[in-house]
Amino acid sequence: MPARPKSTPSHDKFLSLREAVDLGYAGYSTLRKYITDGRLPAHRLGRRIRLRQSDLDALLAPPRISQVDAAIERLVSAAPPLSAEQTRRLRHLLGDAS
Repeated sequence: MPARPKSTPSHDKFLSLREAVDLGYAGYSTLRKYITDGRLPAHRLGRRIRLRQSDLDALLAPPRISQVDAAIERLVSAAPPLSAEQTRRLRHLLGDAS
């Protein structure tokens, strides 16, 4: 995972591609590819391309956990400890033969 950029200016700030590269978001061609792929929204101001800093920050954010995985985590953390017999039965129901 890439390191956070060197500065933390306002999230509503617009940056040029070169400024984004200089702040450490990614390389020039990588940012251009993200724009082409639709992963990074770009805004044209005349002939120049500007990137919203909050969109660049979102590229660096860790991927969100799925809703199913989040629900499983909540259930597991809230569940009481299982007895050896309950653990055996649960394994059997889930298809684990051990």
